[in-house]
Amino acid sequence: MPGIETLLRGCVIVFCCSFANLALAGNEPTEAESPALRLLTETWPPMSYERHGRVDGYAVALVRTLHHQVATSDKEPVIEVLPWARAMNIANQEPNVLLFATSINEQRRQEFDFVGPIAETRIQLYARMDDDFTPADLSQAVAAGNIALYRNSPAQILLKSVPDEQLLISGFPQYSARQLLHKRVRYWCQADIAVQGVLRQLGQTQAAVRPVLELAHLRLYLAFSGGTAPERVEAWHKALLALQKTGEFDALYQKWFGAEPSLRQAEVLWRVQ
Repeated sequence: MPGIETLLRGCVIVFCCSFANLALAGNEPTEAESPALRLLTETWPPMSYERHGRVDGYAVALVRTLHHQVATSDKEPVIEVLPWARAMNIANQEPNVLLFATSINEQRRQEFDFVGPIAETRIQLYARMDDDFTPADLSQAVAAGNIALYRNSPAQILLKSVPDEQLLISGFPQYSARQLLHKRVRYWCQADIAVQGVLRQLGQTQAAVRPVLELAHLRLYLAFSGGTAPERVEAWHKALLALQKTGEFDALYQKWFGAEPSLRQAEVLWRVQ
């Protein structure tokens, strides 16, 4: 049998190991102690936009709510509204960046951790209301005329097979819509949830255009840049799950889109190494 001295030595070792584990756990940084999370979005109503100097929109309201839960602070987070190409470039170069809202493709799976989905949309070709031709497929649309879209949007990926000379690519969705309204292109490629808001900014209603061809049905996510701590990503995931459980998420979606969300439970899609 072990002696008293051996037993005591074993107890001391167990105690020290337990104390060390507690100390390490206590040293894990909280959200407040972590490097600041930079929040980036674009002008894409009703998801995100600026009005009277304030950033607003469905995705903005959701991110604010989640930030308050994760940061356990009532302090208003700073949300930057940038051209999408610039926001994407920053997120590809810096850690601790939250980019929203974005769809997922093969390249982005290697660059970001995703939390969501938070919304869904259909990418469609739109024609002017006075244009009565409806293409049966993309090849017919391309044969009929040029297409306006904005840079680094899902539309650009979906239309990669279209010859460059038939694509009019701009930095903002408003510019693309204006090209259609001014009859400089035959079609405008845009996500359906943004059409009404973009047209409103141009002093038009949705009655000015009509959808003629659906290209894709996409889900939208929160994207965390490479180098962001997994614990931070998971904290946002848990906060989103909590909103879904309480019904706050559904209420927010209903407020902005006038419909109940048909989205699956939020998950984390970790970067593909």
